[in-house]
Amino acid sequence: MSSCKRYSSAAPVRLSVVTSMVLCALAAGTSPVFAHDKSVVNVGTVNAQSAKKALKATSTKFTKRHVFKSTQTVRVIGKRQLRAIGPVAGSAQALAMAPGIAVRGYGGISGTARYEIAMRGVKVGWSSVNGDVERNGITALFDGVPMNNLISHNGGWDSNEVPIMQLISGVNVIYGPGNPATRWFDSVGGTVNFVPVQPTVKAGGSLGLTYGSDQTEGADLIADTGTHDGWSTVVAGGFVRDNTFRTGSFSAPSRSSALFAKTVKTFSNGSFSVGGYADDTTEFRPNFIPVAPITAGANGGAVTVDGTANTPLYSQSTTGFYSSLPESVWFKQIVVRDRMLYSQLRLDLAPHLTLHDMVWYRHGHRVHWRVDNYNYNGAPPGTVNSEYYNPRSDTYGNRLAFDWNLPMNRVEFGGSWINQTYSTPYTGYNETYGTSPSNPVQYNNDTLTNTYLTAFAQDAITPIKALTITPGVAAVDFQTQFFNNGASATPPGATNQTVAPSDSKVFTRVEPSLGVVFLLAPHWSLYGNAAETYQNPGDNAFGAYSGSNAINLGSLKPVKSVDFELGTRLLIRRAGILRHFVMNADVYQDRLSNETLATYISTGGNFATTEFATASATYKGLNLSVQDSPTWHWHVFGSASFAHAHFDSYVPSGSNTNYGGYPVSYSPNITASMGLDYRVALGSYLISPGVSDQYTGSQYLFNNVVNAPTNNVKMPAYNIVNTQVAIKAGTGLAGLSSVTLTVGVTNLFNKRYNPIEYITSGGYFGGNSAGAVLADPGAPRQYFINVNARF
Repeated sequence: MSSCKRYSSAAPVRLSVVTSMVLCALAAGTSPVFAHDKSVVNVGTVNAQSAKKALKATSTKFTKRHVFKSTQTVRVIGKRQLRAIGPVAGSAQALAMAPGIAVRGYGGISGTARYEIAMRGVKVGWSSVNGDVERNGITALFDGVPMNNLISHNGGWDSNEVPIMQLISGVNVIYGPGNPATRWFDSVGGTVNFVPVQPTVKAGGSLGLTYGSDQTEGADLIADTGTHDGWSTVVAGGFVRDNTFRTGSFSAPSRSSALFAKTVKTFSNGSFSVGGYADDTTEFRPNFIPVAPITAGANGGAVTVDGTANTPLYSQSTTGFYSSLPESVWFKQIVVRDRMLYSQLRLDLAPHLTLHDMVWYRHGHRVHWRVDNYNYNGAPPGTVNSEYYNPRSDTYGNRLAFDWNLPMNRVEFGGSWINQTYSTPYTGYNETYGTSPSNPVQYNNDTLTNTYLTAFAQDAITPIKALTITPGVAAVDFQTQFFNNGASATPPGATNQTVAPSDSKVFTRVEPSLGVVFLLAPHWSLYGNAAETYQNPGDNAFGAYSGSNAINLGSLKPVKSVDFELGTRLLIRRAGILRHFVMNADVYQDRLSNETLATYISTGGNFATTEFATASATYKGLNLSVQDSPTWHWHVFGSASFAHAHFDSYVPSGSNTNYGGYPVSYSPNITASMGLDYRVALGSYLISPGVSDQYTGSQYLFNNVVNAPTNNVKMPAYNIVNTQVAIKAGTGLAGLSSVTLTVGVTNLFNKRYNPIEYITSGGYFGGNSAGAVLADPGAPRQYFINVNARF
């Protein structure tokens, strides 16, 4: 009997659900996959005699039961929901389908752009705006392999590292730190696993072509070899390119590509897999635009459309809501790249003892190239108008874990070792005065070496059939060495922007946790968990990019999270009009403390200064989600999240003002979504129209002038409606099983909204702009068409 069937069917209440999910998924050569469709399943999943049995052993009904019995809040984004976001969407739009997750960015619906993702208010990603309490508080996994940079404050993980969602078969989301067996170094807010398409039993695949507004073009290809003598391989790749929806003379072209391959070998007592993933994105980030015109005043000049006098004032109300600056005045190019190689081994060492081992390597590379001619007419030679910043990292890791299935106990124990070297070269220059990246005015080159160690153990205890109690503990060790290479390598005539000396720091902490799930009825469960976890501070806290010698490693502490949640789940298979009804509701509270926040403040004509603040914050709220398929034709879903996030303390460096009690910036009080899908067979055609509506509540802005949050300046709420219709037909052609045509519209009602706003300190445009509100607008109505052929 397969291990997934043995653990989830034969003894369904004697196991921690999370450990069951970990076992079943790790047996597949991947991390837990909570999915509602078979395409997420790995053919090398369990100790089975054939890939066909492995697929059956991890069928949809078991994964639903796993989610139902979890001691954690878990959400699933399956194939049907991924199709609903459309073929041009990226990973951020996929995550926005889950309750309690808010997404904001400057790219509309696009896989090529970067977005900031907030889960219960804790964030990952970068929206070019300050004010985040926790910028890298969510771990992003690809097929169970961590993608996050271990220490980067900026660029820890970018959403366009997963740009082609056609390569993804499902996404699982764990809210909060989670149990020790599923927790990683950045999981204080949650863990997200993007599960790629997996090898299959039968040979086949698909080819997709996409075209849309703003010259969007894309293609994707998936090919499966099928299973041969226990071996199975999948190869998948795709690309997309598009221009900006912003109006003006510069089209700001962007492009992304991704390639994935995985081979699985199943044998009598386990499986072995090798996988590789590469992604490349080159995008031109659009510039900010003033919400209202900025005229000349006592503090300086007006903000115009090209930076010169006697031209129109540049703002959403004067030059157009989506207008942008000419390329000759301002441009910023961002390059994001990943290279990942990994292997996963599962072995049944004894009838009740299983080993899981994962080894991986990841190379990350990022380029930030910005040229700003807006403020530099007549500027003195010592100023900087151009920046070239190209950090890179190399990460090696190994995770070894064991499952031990005992009477009324399921013990899981193991540990991880991760080592990363991260270098951050930066040059600031001005070609007008003869300086260049090789001969800069300003220079920075820091290297940080990090080692992350953890050992964990947890025991899912089932004293009675309806109750599972999962105590757990992890010991974590964060080792950081900071090297100021610029102190010896700064080119002649350039200023080294990092003043802090080389140094090192080690943090060791213990992380206790407790999870409980109780079955009130066969289809109704209550659950709860509590955890105390830690995270290493970001690179700025150790001195990276710091222009002052104010770093005090003696007082530096790791970020601390104390998280509580209570929830209930309900599954109704048949009751009245309900047929496959799923409901989840949870309340939570998460307190983050010991935060050392770095804020980048542009001063105009100089390297952006790094200012610090110490902070602690409390997040609490309620999440509710429901979905049902009352008939074969209809599928409905909806979610709502009510959140309150406030600073317990926020003290800018050098200030005696404490902004404790202020709301956490860019944490909407309400987010909600709802959707409706319908399908009908007309002759040989299957027609599937659908519509979705996503609402984002009001948010408070951050004020760069005082390096602090606000409690009186809000962004207005907005909701965006998207719709599409798919027509699927069998072809009758040899080797081609079906063709699907999908036509869609995003932002159906052409809503004008700004997902990003902040109060500028004046460095971006100079002149009289200090205190003005700058924005990145969301995309207007856009169209797409996609053709997908399966073979």
